[in-house]
Amino acid sequence: MAATVINSYSDAYGALINGVAQGASGAGQMPPSNQSRGKTTVGAFTVTLASQVAGEDIALVKIPKGARLLHGTIVASATLANSAQISVGLMGADGTGFLDAAGTVSDDVAALKAAAVQSTTKISFLLTPALKFMYLTEKELWLTITTSVGTVATEVVTGYIEYVVD
Repeated sequence: MAATVINSYSDAYGALINGVAQGASGAGQMPPSNQSRGKTTVGAFTVTLASQVAGEDIALVKIPKGARLLHGTIVASATLANSAQISVGLMGADGTGFLDAAGTVSDDVAALKAAAVQSTTKISFLLTPALKFMYLTEKELWLTITTSVGTVATEVVTGYIEYVVD
């Protein structure tokens, strides 16, 4: 059996192997550990909702600076009552209202998943680059859910976010 021949590399390994800067990687540099060989961390959460009105922001998991966001899942114990909806977002843990260190990217309550009725079926978030798949945090952030539309009844929402760090 013939060995597989590599024809090209990802940006990070191309920069290392070919000695040419590619993407965010400098020439001859090892890819950052949040891109290769990093530790995957799971931040799990449970929140009991009880008559929250539309517009309540709920902090779920604190995500560290330098984390690369990979995947998340959310599920409710029952379909949210009263046509209530929730969105999944990010907020700066420092309370400045910004996700980035420069103060140019505002907190976003629907950054990871737009508002939708939640049910007992698992729903994923971080599904596309536009919804922050592979986003690299510049500072400590809160994973949040935000209620919208109607008032929720008593439901328990559980889930997790996966991210990679050094």
